[in-house]
Amino acid sequence: MASSLGRGRGRGSGSGTGNSDGRSQSYFGTIQPDLFVRQAGEPKVGSSGRVQKCFANFIPIEMEKVDYSIHQFHVEFDPTVDSKHMRERMLLHPNVIEEIGEYHVFDGMILYLTNEWQQNQEIEVPHPTTGNLIKVIFKQTNRFFLDNAQTINIFNTIVRRCFDEMKLTQLGRHYFNKKDGRDVREYNMRILPGYETAIRMYENQLMLCIENRFKMVRKDSMFALLKNEMMSSQNNRMRVQEKMNEMFGGSTVITMYNNKLHRFTRLDWTINPLSEFTKDGEMITLKKYFKDQYNKEILHDDQPIIISEGKPKQPGEPPQINYIVPELCYPTGLTDEMRKDFRMMKEIASHTRMSPQQRLTETRKLISEFQGNENVRNCLNYWGIRFSDDLAVVNTRVLKSEPLHAEGTKKYEGRNAEWARGVKESGVYRGSNMTNWIVVSPSTGNSGMLAQKFIAEARRLGNTLRVQTGDPMCVPLQGISPNDYLEGVKSAIAKVRNEQVHMLVVLLVDDNKTRYDSLKKYLCVECPIPNQCVNLRTLAGKASDGGENKNFGSIVLKIFLQMICKTGGALWKVNIPLTDTMIVGYDLYHDSTLKGKTVGACVSTTSGDYTQFYSQTRPHENPTQLGNNLTHFVRKALKKYYDENNNNLPTRLILYRDGAGDGQIPYIKNTEVKLVRDACDMVTERAAKLSNKEHKQIKFAFIIVTKRVNMRILKQGSNSSTAINPEPGTVVDTVVTRPERMDFYLVPQFVNQGTVTPVSYNIIYDDTELGPDKHQQLAFKLCHLYYNWQGTVRVPAPCQYAHKLAFLTAQSIHGDSDEQLRNKLFFL
Repeated sequence: MASSLGRGRGRGSGSGTGNSDGRSQSYFGTIQPDLFVRQAGEPKVGSSGRVQKCFANFIPIEMEKVDYSIHQFHVEFDPTVDSKHMRERMLLHPNVIEEIGEYHVFDGMILYLTNEWQQNQEIEVPHPTTGNLIKVIFKQTNRFFLDNAQTINIFNTIVRRCFDEMKLTQLGRHYFNKKDGRDVREYNMRILPGYETAIRMYENQLMLCIENRFKMVRKDSMFALLKNEMMSSQNNRMRVQEKMNEMFGGSTVITMYNNKLHRFTRLDWTINPLSEFTKDGEMITLKKYFKDQYNKEILHDDQPIIISEGKPKQPGEPPQINYIVPELCYPTGLTDEMRKDFRMMKEIASHTRMSPQQRLTETRKLISEFQGNENVRNCLNYWGIRFSDDLAVVNTRVLKSEPLHAEGTKKYEGRNAEWARGVKESGVYRGSNMTNWIVVSPSTGNSGMLAQKFIAEARRLGNTLRVQTGDPMCVPLQGISPNDYLEGVKSAIAKVRNEQVHMLVVLLVDDNKTRYDSLKKYLCVECPIPNQCVNLRTLAGKASDGGENKNFGSIVLKIFLQMICKTGGALWKVNIPLTDTMIVGYDLYHDSTLKGKTVGACVSTTSGDYTQFYSQTRPHENPTQLGNNLTHFVRKALKKYYDENNNNLPTRLILYRDGAGDGQIPYIKNTEVKLVRDACDMVTERAAKLSNKEHKQIKFAFIIVTKRVNMRILKQGSNSSTAINPEPGTVVDTVVTRPERMDFYLVPQFVNQGTVTPVSYNIIYDDTELGPDKHQQLAFKLCHLYYNWQGTVRVPAPCQYAHKLAFLTAQSIHGDSDEQLRNKLFFL
């Protein structure tokens, strides 16, 4: 038992700041100081568009206590107890409950209480399975008031405690309802519905964000799958090891004895359950360890062990290694084979793709379960927390739809932010020249016939869209190997050495990556020619259609529109009433051949109508190199703009940076913004020297664009009990935005399946004086300018172009494309 009893209610000593005089608190202290990019009182709400009432997937939180502190204790177990579940059970033993009460919060190592307790305590508790007495040692380590950054972590732990009381199962960071699982029989899989939750300070109060999550768990253990592979490989262990590593390497497996998720690194036949390791100074087998710690009996001693390598605890240290017994773990997620199974993916989507109405219903159901569960109510009462009775309501604004400009004075509008028909009927904004083009195609089977059909349709579309399209030079191939294709392309180019080739089309027999990569590298780096690779299977269609592809015309239209862009044309434009402005998109992609290297890509506008672009790429290995690349990109983009605009620099630069998480915001704010500012000033000074005329300092805005957000917006239907998807152009800049940011959310697209995901815009720096309303309108307009799709895209077009360019470079080219191609959208 404890050496001394009692739970005093005195103030005691400890760290932490905040009001403790009963006044309401702003909770701004719960936000890390280096995340603030907005000045106090700076306006962030726009005015354009019509108001639309929506639900957001947030539950407002009211704090019933304002004058209390949270006491933090570090908890140790002697002897050590590895199982978190066992540690949690021991803290619910009557010996402990008598001291600290039932509704404490414990995360496995740290204990939180609202009432003060003596600084150091020791309590003996029997182990739940062995009955051996374990000494539980409590050491007070800190004390927090409500207006403290650590408070948010504690509140999130309280929510997890509520899920525990509701008998939900924690897998990784999220909680799932095993009782409500759905079966996918063909693959012996179970889909578990669950929730991802996070409490944060939003504009005016704390709120709980609730996002629906699903976990796919196979019913066959890894040992059962291993046995199947042993049978098919005739007990060849090396072959089995290679196959298992190929199938599951990098995937996630779950250990049901502690509901933990692990990354499958490799299978190791040199270790088995009878292998020994040192624990607490003694040698013990893996088999005995699992029996003692988790009460799990391993039945098969002759099985390999799965090695799971985690992140190092400290930089420079080796990765943490976990040893997992195949018999006790199950694969999660989908294999490549499953993803290729259309019927299976359709069945999974029927369970996981939730409509706005289903989300509204499920979230309200969770709220009622919170309120209806007595233990949850008691826990929240103990902590002085009250959840609202319904989801947060937000007054959003819907921006007007954008008209698309075609050739001359022609205009057209899309329907549900999609305008494929409008392009075909109205023509393109700026055509291109494809009088000299080459088509390389296999001569076997019906490939020649498909090639001629493609050429005829392309010529017809050229007339319709008013694009100069001549008869191509056709080059038949005798073989279909990667080398045959490459040699065929080289010989075709050699035949027209003295003429400029406007476009080279290669008809591929399948999607073989080696063939595609070799062609792209040659045509983008070694011999720069605008090129278009087309899979013949796409043109041929399905065999079930009787050899006639019903969508042939629309498929060739999309390919032909790409060809126009790659040869310098522009399909449409939107009215952007900003003069002397350069817009930049920046994105990253990991190189598939170079471990640790990332390709940065930058695409910038060079014309006043925002339909001409300049592209650049550079690899980097660390944040320092990334910053240097950004400096290089901005300087070169400004030089290109200067050359294309009669030696004039832009007065504004607006940079959209994709691919940054919350943890990178301080670095971006303190480092990258300064690098862009310095690059702009350097170019301005140099231009002034060259032209002997004054160039004003370039004003600029740095905006982080985040696609992966948990926020969902549900437009209210005919009454408050129904919900549908919001319209394209819906802007959210109140209630659920963050007080430390100049941020807004934008819904740029229409979706007819599932729930649309808004995109977050965080304006890190801005001296352009555009204001929030113009920034919101500009972002929506730019979502219309991506020419690979006849509709809006999720992010501003320069960002999407940068993503496509980084992807092509990292996956296929693995180097810089030739300068001749960079003023065209060669990477579409």
